[in-house]
Amino acid sequence: MMQWLRNRPRADAALVYLVNAGATSFFFALIFTVNLVYHAQTVGLNPLQLVLVGTVLEISALLFEIPTGVVADVISRRLSVLIGTFITGAAFIIEGAFPSFVTVLLAQVIWGLGATFISGANDAWIADEVGVAQAEALYIRAAQVGNFASLIGVGVSALLATIALQVPIVLGGLLFIGLAFWLALAMPEQGFQPRPTEERMNWRSFTGTFRDGVKLVRLRPVLLTILLVSAVYGLFTEGVDRLWTPHLLEIGLPPLGNLDPVLWWGLLSAGRSLLAIAATEWLARGQRRSQQASTYVALSSYHHHTGVRLGGI
Repeated sequence: MMQWLRNRPRADAALVYLVNAGATSFFFALIFTVNLVYHAQTVGLNPLQLVLVGTVLEISALLFEIPTGVVADVISRRLSVLIGTFITGAAFIIEGAFPSFVTVLLAQVIWGLGATFISGANDAWIADEVGVAQAEALYIRAAQVGNFASLIGVGVSALLATIALQVPIVLGGLLFIGLAFWLALAMPEQGFQPRPTEERMNWRSFTGTFRDGVKLVRLRPVLLTILLVSAVYGLFTEGVDRLWTPHLLEIGLPPLGNLDPVLWWGLLSAGRSLLAIAATEWLARGQRRSQQASTYVALSSYHHHTGVRLGGI
């Protein structure tokens, strides 16, 4: 069975990348349209607990970033993406199925682990498969696909939340696990050259890669600065990221006729998605003028919709 899975024909790498981008954005929109409302209303977290949840997520992602990156560098980009996608799904199933402060914290640690397996590995994988030049165009296209998928996910999430707030969260987690199984069947990996088996199975190869990464950060102060700025920015924006939703819940929002008030969160998220669609379309049209800048902002938009920007969702 395992031999058949390794040798079976794979789908086109560019198509897999775009499908993954759209599916991931849709699933995250399902989850995060109502996630903070779920934390405040169903779980009953107070403002301090809400901020602690985000802080635990940021710290977990920071601690796991280099160790999980070793898997993508030593063994397989594809394997790293598969593991991360599966772990991400498990995290949200736990978070939605067991509404308590402890399980929400546990889910943040698990998701932080899963997100760092995916972070960087997915983009590096497609660059290995199709080449850097084609990958740059795919980054922008993936951002566009992700934005449209996110917009659809927002509407579906708002409708499902009228049943129960945890329904779109658990469903999103289940869909992530389904996506991981599909990627295991469809995702090719021909451009990446893993280390020989005897080296991969040697623990020194993992610790050596880890030490090389730490050494590189120490030798290049700008890398350490980037890491510190990212950590400080993520931690200090948690107040806004986590408390704007309970603040709006407390002050109240105007009624939407006879519709469920949770639909307000769908409207707010839809507005953000529409702005992102307009931004990436403008970037795509100006791609010839500034390829590097367009790629950078497109990647930022794509990572935001796929949950990689952990602190600001």
